[in-house]
Amino acid sequence: MKKRYKQQYYAYYEDCLVVCPSCGKDTTVKSRSGYDEKAVLECQYCNLRRKKEDLEFYKAIIKLNCPACGHFIHHIKGGLKTKPESLPVKCEACDSVFQIQPKTEKYVLNYSTKEAGLIRDLVFGCPFYFQEDFKGKLFWARNMEHLLEMENYISSDLRTRLPYKMRMVERLPTFVKEAKNRDAILKILQKWKNSYK
Repeated sequence: MKKRYKQQYYAYYEDCLVVCPSCGKDTTVKSRSGYDEKAVLECQYCNLRRKKEDLEFYKAIIKLNCPACGHFIHHIKGGLKTKPESLPVKCEACDSVFQIQPKTEKYVLNYSTKEAGLIRDLVFGCPFYFQEDFKGKLFWARNMEHLLEMENYISSDLRTRLPYKMRMVERLPTFVKEAKNRDAILKILQKWKNSYK
């Protein structure tokens, strides 16, 4: 009898397994969705704990002509944890000092690097723990539930589609669903399962 696919897991977007930026082992980004304002990065190995607000900073930008001499002043100050009301600015030409209300920009200084081609979590910028190159294409899993659901789908002989729903498995890339890649993809998934605890 052929194995029919039946969805078993639903929590694909809640937590995410990533590589810890501090120790390089697997760690969890706990969130309720892909980009959660209350997301927390917690590593059980090195006790790293970061919240999204720990990575949020302000940049104060001042562009004006000096009121005393007309000299152009351009001043940028980054890495501020609070939004400044005003900043002291000194004109280099006439040495006058003014309190100016700056334009501020909020930015997130996450752990993302210039390393191209890796899938990263949206909040902290850490690369996913489960990802690998497969014939020139990046194959990845967000967390253990995502991995197990893909394994369940790929190993099934009968994959019925629901006409009114677009489940995660229907959105998988074609190379993952192709029969010719089935054994190789299942080997990768098994390797990932064995590598995680």
